[in-house]
Amino acid sequence: MPKFRGILFDLFGTLVRFDVERLPEIVVEGQRVHSTVGALAAVLAEWCPDVGLEAFWGALRTVSEEMARARVDDHVELPSRERFRRALERVGCDERVRAEAAVHLSRAHMEQIMALTVFPPAHAELLAALRAEHRLGVVSNFDDTAAAYDILLRHGIAARVDVVVVSEALGLRKPHPAVVRVGVRRLGLSPGEVLFVGDTFADDVGGARAAGVEVAWIDTRGQGVPAGAVPPRYVLRTLPDLLPALAT
Repeated sequence: MPKFRGILFDLFGTLVRFDVERLPEIVVEGQRVHSTVGALAAVLAEWCPDVGLEAFWGALRTVSEEMARARVDDHVELPSRERFRRALERVGCDERVRAEAAVHLSRAHMEQIMALTVFPPAHAELLAALRAEHRLGVVSNFDDTAAAYDILLRHGIAARVDVVVVSEALGLRKPHPAVVRVGVRRLGLSPGEVLFVGDTFADDVGGARAAGVEVAWIDTRGQGVPAGAVPPRYVLRTLPDLLPALAT
């Protein structure tokens, strides 16, 4: 019998990674910056022709930082289109088109994100090996549910798991325990029967522990458990290390 009957995986940085070197570029104050905004010029010009790409990049960055600070306390996940709407408001885009423009810009942004995701063959092999004895699920912090599903379908992950939970659909994000709890319930298991696997200590380890779930943390940078923190059940360097860890 396996130690755990179910395993929940974080998506970004755990199951899939981003090839950031392929991000489009934009020139900001004379410097070339990698950003999806570099691919949004045509959409921005269509809806807000008086807004320059560099100004929009600055507004989007500021809004993103503000939203990130706010969710540290409330763990509320707002949709991607809201982030773009706020940025458009900040640069003075016409209020009459702002909401629809935000949708189109967000979709174009997500198309870039989806194209940059990589699902390593070793990760596919791991899911195939675990599926024989475990119920599997994905529990992800992401601000666009449709794009998350597109990524899961694009890489064949959706067919390999039983449950998918995306924070934008819930309105809350890890480390709020509700996100992991929903995944556990959808697996049809109790918290003690489930292992959570993720690469972010604060969000993944914190969220799983708050939900009463054991954790395998992927220490991708090899920096060790943060000072003063209690080590999780497993500390891995790569995702494929999970299989031998479970066998011990």
